[in-house]
Amino acid sequence: MADRHADGDEKRNSIDLSFAALSDPRRRSLCRYAMRTGTESVASEDLVDYVIERAPETGSAEPDRRAVETELRHVHLPKLDEAGMVDYDRQSGVVHVDRATVAKRLEDVRAAIADLQDSAAVR
Repeated sequence: MADRHADGDEKRNSIDLSFAALSDPRRRSLCRYAMRTGTESVASEDLVDYVIERAPETGSAEPDRRAVETELRHVHLPKLDEAGMVDYDRQSGVVHVDRATVAKRLEDVRAAIADLQDSAAVR
């Protein structure tokens, strides 16, 4: 019985971490990149390039490369790693992507949102 509760707590924690990770537009953009890339590993420098290239699309001013790199290394990539959406190796700067895991996390978030919408409709 305790194992079933532990599984439920783990799933709730996973969903909470996923919501927190996806709360930032830059992290959502990084997840899109991770899902679209054809490789299992991405250098953090490639992600910096991607963020800088997307700045005009998001209405952001031209970002400073060093600031973007620092923000990714110390904020966004660790947050995505904590949520289990990527495996970020801080030493090498390599981000390992398991698209099946990212897809599962996104599906869990979609299911949680659908459940909330269903609850609102029942009222």
